[in-house]
Amino acid sequence: MKISKIKIKNFYSFKEATLDFSNYSGLTLIKGKNKDTGGSNGSGKSALVEALFFALTGKTIRKSTEDSLVNNQAKRKCEVELHLTHENKDVLIIRSKKPTKLAFSVGDDNRTQDTVAATQAAIDSFLNINHKVLLASMFFGQSNDVNFLECSADDKRTIIRNFLNLDDIFYMRDKIRTHKSTFLQSMKEKDAIILENQKTISKLDKKITEITQGKKAFSSYNERILKLSLDEILDKEEKDLELEKEISSKKKEIVLLEEEIKKKSKLPSDTWLCDKCGNTIPAVIYDENTVVFEIMYARGLVSDYRLVVKTLENSRWSLPITSREFVKVLKYKELCRDETNYEGMKKELLESIAKAEEEKGYNKTWYEVMRFWEKAFSEQGVIKYIIKNILEYFNERCNYYLSYLTNSNYFVEFDQELNEKIETADQLIQYISLSGGEKRKINLAIMLGLKDLLLLTDKSHVDLLFFDEVAENIDEEGVLGLHQLLQEIKKNKTIFVITHNKYLKTLLDSSPRLSIIKKKGISQLEV
Repeated sequence: MKISKIKIKNFYSFKEATLDFSNYSGLTLIKGKNKDTGGSNGSGKSALVEALFFALTGKTIRKSTEDSLVNNQAKRKCEVELHLTHENKDVLIIRSKKPTKLAFSVGDDNRTQDTVAATQAAIDSFLNINHKVLLASMFFGQSNDVNFLECSADDKRTIIRNFLNLDDIFYMRDKIRTHKSTFLQSMKEKDAIILENQKTISKLDKKITEITQGKKAFSSYNERILKLSLDEILDKEEKDLELEKEISSKKKEIVLLEEEIKKKSKLPSDTWLCDKCGNTIPAVIYDENTVVFEIMYARGLVSDYRLVVKTLENSRWSLPITSREFVKVLKYKELCRDETNYEGMKKELLESIAKAEEEKGYNKTWYEVMRFWEKAFSEQGVIKYIIKNILEYFNERCNYYLSYLTNSNYFVEFDQELNEKIETADQLIQYISLSGGEKRKINLAIMLGLKDLLLLTDKSHVDLLFFDEVAENIDEEGVLGLHQLLQEIKKNKTIFVITHNKYLKTLLDSSPRLSIIKKKGISQLEV
């Protein structure tokens, strides 16, 4: 990413200013003159650096409030316009406060979104910006000092991780965690299904057992009985009742006829003796032929009726069970139907359990796969492996910069757990025992080493470096080494230096200068 131009309006003490970075290369000293105070403090040197970071991220290095950003004379319409080139494409970012606005375009393509947050996300994505890394790799100064050696091992790994631009790894880790969570949730759901189905099956088994026991009471019922229907039995019973009535009627008629035959079979005499009085009474004169005929006729009827009775009795449908008893059969059939239904339900549940077990097995397999890869992409996995393998390079770069700043009198080395070892030519030294100037040299060397880590992976790094008051509390030997280091770095970067250190100013006397003059509260650039 190559920054070409910045325009600022009503930003801090600036009303209007334009800086074309293409006019600068190598090492440039930013000087300031505050005519309101007679010194150089408060002239607006750092504000120029702040404007650049603000345009890219919407944040400030000094974490200023929105009100403090806006020029206190203008009080509104604070705006920073930044021109840069990324991936051979011209990029324009315009950010405003009071009102808050953000515009973003790549060439002729307007990529401004509906909200400032969405537009910032588009900028970050296109430029591949990590705000913390951008700050730490572009700006070096008191406001951005990172006391790396005072951080915990975890914090150190986090810092290195950021400079190695391992976002893709953490993106993969987060995706893996999401998938793992999904598979775990699915396993829990399948377990719930299996448990619920098993409970239901247990209830069904209990019911089936009860039915089996209940069916034993109907074991005497044969297949014929079980095939009968209640309507069929009631119909047969009705017909049998009618037959019984007819048979009974014929039997009564037979009895009557037989009595009549007995009476008529007694042949009459001329006289007969009265039992009471003993007198002889004249007999009634009968027609013998008529009597005989009547007897024979009656006997024929009797024979016919008996035949009818026999026929009727033989035509009766012998029922194996009555309709009243058949209620029990219906109960038995109900039990059989329930048993069939329960067995069917049980079968379906067993199939559901089998399917759930299969799906659970699938989810468990992938859950274990996700667990493996989660561990692989964790702090203790591939990240630790990467850090382990870049330690030699990191140590080499830190000591390269430290050789300039300390005239090779100090060395620092980090082990795999990122514990440091600081030593001179003849002894080990504890960081806590160092002076403020010595700590500053080591911290600056480490920050520059971290910047080099960024270059390993970040193809969109900024071509500008700003050193803001990095020489404070450093002795002349260290300042001389710093100047030599800056001369070395400028071969590949455009560097701007802000300093109050007189010795460093003297060393930079022949370098190009950018002056900022503040008068009556307003800062102006003098190129």
